[in-house]
Amino acid sequence: MSVSASTARLAAVTVLLGCLIVLLSQVVTGFTVVDETDSVIGTVTLFEQHGIATALVALVAALALVFAVATGSRPAVIVVIGMGITVLLVFLLVDLPDVGSTGMFDTPGAGNLDATGKASAGLWMQMVGGLAIVFGAISLLRLNENQLRAIGPDRPGK
Repeated sequence: MSVSASTARLAAVTVLLGCLIVLLSQVVTGFTVVDETDSVIGTVTLFEQHGIATALVALVAALALVFAVATGSRPAVIVVIGMGITVLLVFLLVDLPDVGSTGMFDTPGAGNLDATGKASAGLWMQMVGGLAIVFGAISLLRLNENQLRAIGPDRPGK
């Protein structure tokens, strides 16, 4: 089955957009902390939740994609898939369990209050970005080395 260069480029762009979404998800509110009356008493970003770990994973995925396109390396595409799966595992095992959890939250001026974590946009952005990375990279995995290299810019003498 032949894949056109524009279709292959679309898969690569999907991976890059997934990486960008994951990066942005780290600074957008991931959790809203509410009290017993559903009043917002605080917000938490995913960066505050687990530092730069997920952002680094997204950057590695983007670099592996660039390497795969530049060299035609199918193993680099497998690395991209692994990075997308890593983002999804962080979402499922680290972040998602905090949705609906209750505990004490230290608020400025009021001290510790009983609070519940509710999912916000950043959490769902992380999931969507991880899925885009995985599915885009799976599409790229179907390409051979020459098709991967054809995704890149046209070079003189090629």
